[in-house]
Amino acid sequence: MVINLFLALSGFPLVLVAIIAFIIIIGVIITVHELGHLFFAKKSGILCHEFSIGMGPVIFKHQFKETLFCIRAIPIGGYVSMAGEESLDGIIKFNDNIGLNLEDGKVSEIILDEKKEAQIRGNVIEYDIEGKGDNKLHISIKTEFQTEYYEIQDDAFLIFNKGKRHQIEPYNRTFDAQSKWKRFITLFAGAMNNFLLAIFLYIIISFATGVPNYESNEIGEVSYTDAYDLPAYKAGLLAGDKIIEVSGNAVTNWNEFQEELEKIYSKDQTTISLKVLRDDTEKSFTIEAYTYITSIGLSNIGASNYGLTTIDIGGNKVSGLEVGEVAVRYKETPNTSIKKGDILVGLSVYYDDTDKALGNVDFEKKEITSWSELITIFKDITSASKIKFAYYSLNDDKSYTYIDYDASGLAEPYTDEVLTNQRIDKIQQKIGISPSMHFSFFGCLGNAFVSFGDDFTLIFRTLKLLIAPSGVRQVGVKNLSSFVGIFSMVESYINSGFLALLGLTAMLSVNIGVVNLLPIPALDGGRIVFLLVEAITKKKPSKKVENIINNIFFVLILILFVYVTVNDIIRLVK
Repeated sequence: MVINLFLALSGFPLVLVAIIAFIIIIGVIITVHELGHLFFAKKSGILCHEFSIGMGPVIFKHQFKETLFCIRAIPIGGYVSMAGEESLDGIIKFNDNIGLNLEDGKVSEIILDEKKEAQIRGNVIEYDIEGKGDNKLHISIKTEFQTEYYEIQDDAFLIFNKGKRHQIEPYNRTFDAQSKWKRFITLFAGAMNNFLLAIFLYIIISFATGVPNYESNEIGEVSYTDAYDLPAYKAGLLAGDKIIEVSGNAVTNWNEFQEELEKIYSKDQTTISLKVLRDDTEKSFTIEAYTYITSIGLSNIGASNYGLTTIDIGGNKVSGLEVGEVAVRYKETPNTSIKKGDILVGLSVYYDDTDKALGNVDFEKKEITSWSELITIFKDITSASKIKFAYYSLNDDKSYTYIDYDASGLAEPYTDEVLTNQRIDKIQQKIGISPSMHFSFFGCLGNAFVSFGDDFTLIFRTLKLLIAPSGVRQVGVKNLSSFVGIFSMVESYINSGFLALLGLTAMLSVNIGVVNLLPIPALDGGRIVFLLVEAITKKKPSKKVENIINNIFFVLILILFVYVTVNDIIRLVK
């Protein structure tokens, strides 16, 4: 059904499909999270006033028993409003003129709007709408003739101006009145549901795709993109081909094939000779692996030529490496940056990991004639070295302008520590093929939990980078993504298919679950910390102090959210 929906939307503009997918993905994650809170709150006997998905103005609402279910206009966040989170102290004051409506002799409505009609009206003498201890809920009022005492129903309503209704909160139905275990599971259940959703989605993905069959030497898929051909596809390899030889060495399964590839890559080589069996006929191929130097964000992916490219500059022939897709990390915003289509001819490297000024530093200049040379250079760069490029910049009119080392922007590779932390290979060489897949119940199940574990630990590894000392920190708040960044990710995943979107949903669900459990006031994890303090000290923290701390951190989180969102918008525009 969902797959058919995305197929039906395939004729729509990409951005519209991305918006719909974004709303569905975020909506599902938030709904699952808040349902966790709601389910265990109700199981614990806590009165839940409202279950809301989204923020801002209400666009849909439905009252179901005690809880008002709402969908709000802005599809970010959500909440479950529980009894006891907001104090009702002082809502009713001594001598206030109020109205009472009765049902079976007990108060069903306490009317605070003086203009609204009521069965009984009078001035408040005393009341108890919380019922702490064994006290019954009651109210005494002085009418025109006498003082009257009335019991109050547990589910009575306060009626405010303009008909606004709020169910009273007997203490035994508030969050604070529950046992520590019930409060803990109510707070933890949101993140728990996010984790269960992620595991469920990863199981679906794993069972749908199967697991790699490393015992076979058959090619399962040859990768390509609409923008450009990847090496194996360009060379003519096909799914179903069986690899029998790599650069002269026989192989019988995928593990042996990968071992031979690693031997080639370890020598910084990029040319691979393959012999395959196709329909009982041997065929030979020579493939230039694409190279992606992730530490600096430089690659030949999408370049027309993976070897030396010769261009004509005023009658002179100049050779260099055509640059493919780039994500170069510049230390500062440069006036001139290397980009796709440029011809790289040299590097200028300053091997230093200190913060000293670079104004008068002599960079070591290196001419570049192959991607193998680049691989060798960047394998040796282990610190936060600085890089300048010498290249011919491709102009809009297909002409070239030479950019020398001094005019080039200053770039800084990510350190080995950052890449290892994020489990990213410093040098990636690929030819664009993958093994055949097969179904294995326990293999698929194990893959799902491995994927979940990788996502779960990712955020902690990222936090480690964020709190590193400023002198060595290469990842900061500016690198975080808000909902704008998430939308951009959804947009990029649309063309990868439904299973890719499920994987993105699972990853986001894990991240939202973990973030909510961080020990930060205003988040579920912060409230759990207060609960632990209570368990250790045997004394409840001051509700007033807790609320003040939560409100302060809520404002700080909101400021951080705005800052990250602005950065996302700037990145999107660029």
